[in-house]
Amino acid sequence: MHLSTVAVALLLALPVQAAEPPAPTAPLERDHPLVGRIWQPASKAFITADALAAQAAAADMVLLGETHDNADHHALQAWMVGRLMVPSSPKPLVAFEMLDRSQGPALEAHLAAHPKDADGLGPAVGWDKSGWPDWALYRPIAKAALEEGAAVATANLSKDDSRAIAKGDIPTPWRDKLGLETPQDPGQRQAMEADIQAGHCNMLPERALPAMVRVQRARDAAMAWTMAQAPRAVLIAGAGHVRNDRAVPVHLASMAKGKQVLALAFLEVQPGKTEPAQYAEVYDTDHLPFDAVWFTPKAERTDQCEAFKRHLDKKKD
Repeated sequence: MHLSTVAVALLLALPVQAAEPPAPTAPLERDHPLVGRIWQPASKAFITADALAAQAAAADMVLLGETHDNADHHALQAWMVGRLMVPSSPKPLVAFEMLDRSQGPALEAHLAAHPKDADGLGPAVGWDKSGWPDWALYRPIAKAALEEGAAVATANLSKDDSRAIAKGDIPTPWRDKLGLETPQDPGQRQAMEADIQAGHCNMLPERALPAMVRVQRARDAAMAWTMAQAPRAVLIAGAGHVRNDRAVPVHLASMAKGKQVLALAFLEVQPGKTEPAQYAEVYDTDHLPFDAVWFTPKAERTDQCEAFKRHLDKKKD
C-alpha cells in the first residue's frame, strides 16, 4: 500500500481516540519481545498502533487477518474497526469470511429488525452450527461496526457453491464476476497447493489438492468481490486470505482498481524468533506478504495435526 505523505500527515493530526489497543490475554509467549509490536515489511520498520490506524483510515479496503481461535486477534480487529469509523468518511462495509451467502437472508432479517444487536446476530445466523469458534470472540467486531451504523455482510461462498466449484463448475450467480474463467498461473497454483497441504499437516492425498485450490481461489475472489461493491470495506478473515502476493488483495487489484488496500495480519509469536524477517519462512517467501504485521502471544490449543489425524482415521473407519 502506498499513501501520500500529506494524507498520512493529515490523519495523524486527527484527535487520537482515548481507547488504547486492548492488552493481550493469550497465555503463551506473552513476554516475547515482539508481542504488541507492529512491523511494516515495506519500510522494514516498527510503527505505532496510532500510525497504523491512520494508514488504515486512509485506505479504501482494509483486510484484517487472524488466527481463528486467538481471542487477542479478535479484540484487535474490533479495536481497528472502531478506529476506521472516521466521521468524515463513509462507514465501511464489514464483511466476514465466517458468514457465507446462505446466511445472507437471516443476517438481513436480523439487522432489519435489530440494527445494532450484535449479541443476537450470531444466534440469528446459526453461528453455533457453523464450526467457527464461539460467537463471543467475533461479537465485539460486529458490535464495533453496528454501533456506528456500518453494515455487516457475508463474504464467503455458500457450501453448495463451494461444492460445485470443487467439481469444476461455476454457479450461475458467480459467472463473469470472479475471474475464475481465466486460467490460474501455474506457479501460483503450485504455491497454493503447498499452502493447503502444509495447513493440513501434510496429510492430504495429492488428488484432493486441485479441487481445494479451486475452492480457495474462488473464496478469495468472492471475498474481494463483496468488498469491491462498497466504497470502503473491511474484511475479517484468516491471515492466509489477506496475504498480498496472492489471495484477496490480488483479486482486489482487478475488481477495485484505483482503490487503496491495506492488508494487516495478526501473527502469533514463536519461541526463539525475535526478528520479524524470521516469520517470512512460514509463508515460503523472502519477506512477510502483508502491508503490516501485528505480533501477539499464542493461544493455547490442542495439537491440531494430531486432531486432524484422528479426523482422517475416523473417516476411514
